[in-house]
Amino acid sequence: MADKAGRVRTAVIGAGQMGTNHLRIYDQQKNVDLVGVFDSNADAARTAADQYGIEMFHSLDELATTVDAVSVTSPTFTHAEIGAFMLDHHVHCLIEKPLAVTEEQCLLLIETARRRGVHLMVGHVERFNPAVRQLAAIMEEGHKVHAIDVRRLSAVSARITDVDVVADLMVHDLDIVLSLIKSPVNEVIAKAVSTRNHGGDYVVALVSFEGGELASLTASRITQNKVRELSVTTDHAQIQMDYSTQTLNVIRQGDGAVKRMPGDLGNYKLDIAMERAEVRIGEPLVLELRHFIECIQRERCPLVGGQEALETLRLVWRIQRSYTQDLG
Repeated sequence: MADKAGRVRTAVIGAGQMGTNHLRIYDQQKNVDLVGVFDSNADAARTAADQYGIEMFHSLDELATTVDAVSVTSPTFTHAEIGAFMLDHHVHCLIEKPLAVTEEQCLLLIETARRRGVHLMVGHVERFNPAVRQLAAIMEEGHKVHAIDVRRLSAVSARITDVDVVADLMVHDLDIVLSLIKSPVNEVIAKAVSTRNHGGDYVVALVSFEGGELASLTASRITQNKVRELSVTTDHAQIQMDYSTQTLNVIRQGDGAVKRMPGDLGNYKLDIAMERAEVRIGEPLVLELRHFIECIQRERCPLVGGQEALETLRLVWRIQRSYTQDLG
């Protein structure tokens, strides 16, 4: 289905903070007809509908017969039921991460999308961070990954209360790590600090891979300073990336460094060279939603589909099992 101008008719399910961001971006896209919004909280749905001059749907049945695609931004425990219903009604779905609560639910969503011939995309938004896209392009030039170190630190937030910091924050970086390291996971060791009643709030995980690669990840939602950093050690360089500033530095040593001619300080050679990669700054969520719509219009596979999201969740669950053995 599409409107007469060929635009994709879209709605958002879930009118919370993330849902309102999806509404804002869809409303700005020329190839999208933002039709409406649905939320079990009628007041939130009505506020969003009034703001964008769109329809407030009162049921998923009504919505499914009206649109081509939806963003599912409702709480995680609702993803499987809502997603499977929409997919079964031939509606393309972008489901915010994490895809679902259990592997069984994830497989249901993947199979329903396959059976109905519609797109299932998962909202791992950091894949669309321009710095991450540039990092992926650099890695395709023949770098072999030896190790990855990631830190994602935040302060206490009331936004997420139903999952631990691994499913809330670290999941972003686990998705990036798995996209850069292609070999299977070998061993997982994790430790955590828990300050509330729903799992780890500060988690450190060490993940080894069958190809010999190593990934160290730290995620926190009890740290006052906000940090979003990733470092990749390869056979040619160290690559440092900041998610927030969308900057990317490539550091080389020895033969890869820039040699200097004689200067005011006498003859010398700089044995470490740092180059800043050019990154075109952009809002990752805008790029993600544009990609989702383009996949529908051009019949392309999403960058992050259901199977990729499931593999990331399998690693999330292994990390959670590892640290909960100590927490008791």
